[in-house]
Amino acid sequence: MDEHPSAQLVRAFYEARARGDRAAIRRILAADIEWHDPYPPPHGGDLQGLETVLRDVFDGAQLTGGSTRLWLEDVLANDRRAVALYTIRDDQIVEARFFPFDRAASDAFFDAGAS
Repeated sequence: MDEHPSAQLVRAFYEARARGDRAAIRRILAADIEWHDPYPPPHGGDLQGLETVLRDVFDGAQLTGGSTRLWLEDVLANDRRAVALYTIRDDQIVEARFFPFDRAASDAFFDAGAS
């Protein structure tokens, strides 16, 4: 069975992020993307627009000395959504929502970095 095109798009995004391929990321993320990440700025937050996401999320990853990684366990997708929740329109990701697997560990990590 072939994988849904939205699932392929999400996989391509994770692969581009892992290789640091900004050109591919620019093709995959919509110019007006809405990015909802539970981590505090500069690692996340509620962001609007491709340039803001690239600056605050992707360039901000340098603050962790290159240790920030995203990995994809699996993709569940249809024509409109893909999980971890992405909204897909016209073959681009137009909205992303992230949820940490272990919120307490995530909060402790970012609290430690704030001191």
